[in-house]
Amino acid sequence: MQDRRSFIQNIGVAVGTALLAKNVYAIPPSQSVEKKMLRFGFITDLHHLQFGKPEDLRMKGFMDAVMQENPDFIVQCGDFCRPTQTAGIAGIMEEWNRFKGPKYHVLGNHDMDFCDKETIMKMWGMQQRYYSFDRDGFHFVVMDRNFLKKDDGTLVDYNASNWGPLPAPKRSFTDQPQLDWLKEDLKKAQHPGIVFMHQPVFLSDFFDELGNANDILKIFDEANFNAGKNNTNNKVAAVFMGHDHDDRHGERNGVHYFIINSASYVYTNSGAHYYKDPLFAFITLDPEGKLIIEGRSSTYSKETPDEVRARFPTRISDHSVSL
Repeated sequence: MQDRRSFIQNIGVAVGTALLAKNVYAIPPSQSVEKKMLRFGFITDLHHLQFGKPEDLRMKGFMDAVMQENPDFIVQCGDFCRPTQTAGIAGIMEEWNRFKGPKYHVLGNHDMDFCDKETIMKMWGMQQRYYSFDRDGFHFVVMDRNFLKKDDGTLVDYNASNWGPLPAPKRSFTDQPQLDWLKEDLKKAQHPGIVFMHQPVFLSDFFDELGNANDILKIFDEANFNAGKNNTNNKVAAVFMGHDHDDRHGERNGVHYFIINSASYVYTNSGAHYYKDPLFAFITLDPEGKLIIEGRSSTYSKETPDEVRARFPTRISDHSVSL
């Protein structure tokens, strides 16, 4: 992980004060009969108890907004909370469960810092490590990219920080059964696809920690090519990713890719730099073919080196994109 943490390049712009920013992106229109707006709350990389720091108040800030907004569902996109030897996750899960609507989990690498996948999934009430569901004219896919590649080419689960000591090129792989499932799932889908995964497959600066991202991109490319050839409505429209603690948007072969910023901090070679306010977003899918992101912005909670402030924005989606 140290190679990622010490990687600082490119120029960003930091912003101040907590606010909401709204961007609109074109996506394939839904063919839902009801033509209902769908809205969900999104948070990633909370990192509860990372470096021993509890994030109960940050989580409460997100959930207070959720309770006020009352979205159709909520998603956490990994590196959420995990058990340690000194403390558990009861407070975070109590906050999470205040919302009585549908709630979806994505596995992140740090979620297996102290346990295996089965343990954390049981604590979260997560039934499957990858899965899909339909809602109001859209098809949602959740992926698990937490596999290591051994020297002999076989893949093994992330388990009790076994990923940490290994070099970046051995991390962030997706197993073949899941890739086979993804290809078939997208082929059978009846609606535009929205994908959630923790580790990015596109836009990331950490080029040597993408695992078999190209296999996933190829599946998305072929799914959209076939949808266009067959004149069907099951193109992959957007992919939401975390992990990098950054704020980025890009389009590739008709798919919008978003790296969503951490709720809590960015880590560099000068340590962890925490945001004053929790970062999260509310995302609206318009059946007429628009994706609207309302993201939070903040400042750093303490004095932060200029090189960090220049590179790492304290925001989610507060920039405009021309379509």
